[in-house]
Amino acid sequence: MRCRFLWVLGRRLMIISCAALALHLRQSLAEDLTVGTLSLSALRINGQPARAHTQGLEIISSNYFVTARQDDVLPKRALLLRTDAHRTDWDVWDITPTDARGDLAPLNHPGGMQSDGTRLWIPLAESKRNGSSLIRAYPMGGMVAGQPLKAEVEFPVSDHIGALAVSAERKIVYGASWDTETVYMWDFGGRLQRTLKGSEMEGRRLGVVSGVNRRAGLAVQDWKMMGDRLFASGLFRGAGVAPESPQSRLMIFTSFSETGFQQRYISLPKQGKTELAQEAMAIADGLVYFLPEDLGASNRIFRVFLADLMKRSVLQDSRASQKR
Repeated sequence: MRCRFLWVLGRRLMIISCAALALHLRQSLAEDLTVGTLSLSALRINGQPARAHTQGLEIISSNYFVTARQDDVLPKRALLLRTDAHRTDWDVWDITPTDARGDLAPLNHPGGMQSDGTRLWIPLAESKRNGSSLIRAYPMGGMVAGQPLKAEVEFPVSDHIGALAVSAERKIVYGASWDTETVYMWDFGGRLQRTLKGSEMEGRRLGVVSGVNRRAGLAVQDWKMMGDRLFASGLFRGAGVAPESPQSRLMIFTSFSETGFQQRYISLPKQGKTELAQEAMAIADGLVYFLPEDLGASNRIFRVFLADLMKRSVLQDSRASQKR
């Protein structure tokens, strides 16, 4: 009996040691990640220094498109910005919607965005949970500096949509709500195709839920659809998550909306005190770009090789997470 007790105890200690070693190795792999830095020019609007709260990033050819809320003016404004690595200035478009009288609507929060190849899909929301939103698609061919933008597609949503991902192949737009409690799927005409919430979100480790049914999950800040894979960038927060530990994650879903989806993730190391995934993210030319800080007098983008991230990614057992 004593021998069996010692055998069971030894087995449990070995399992605990292996789990701790695996966790250490995963953390070490993330910490060993090579992260490059790219400087962008200072933000100036109408010739004056400006400051804007970063929301979304998309990279097309050599252009960096950024959505941001200008916070140093009242009322605050929703902006679409454009520059490249060699320019010393930004193109600035005020995309704050107006009402029938021409007054500014309270939709000053532009979110994470993605291009379908010819248009930029951008959500414009109220800066509050459960606020209303307007989804717009702007043709990139008609973007001329100094001239107002005209949306080719526009439809309202009765929720705060903080990020859009776009599947050009399927002609589907994925919208993440505040804290990603709900994911909406629309066709390119704005017709709702599906809503994911509750257990479907829990199984994907998405959404931060408070209250009686509280749980930890990824609050998506920006996400991109690339082929059949959905890359979701944000902060993993909620009950049981240590506030001092790095919370940035990149989740990679294959067949995201299907029952048999696959999910991988990588924990991202902090850059000093900065969480890499706390705001905007884009994927281009084999690199993943992060723009986690507000735009102002000095600006920087962090970039990581996608192949390096994939080598460090961890397969999540979707069946186990759905059973909890």
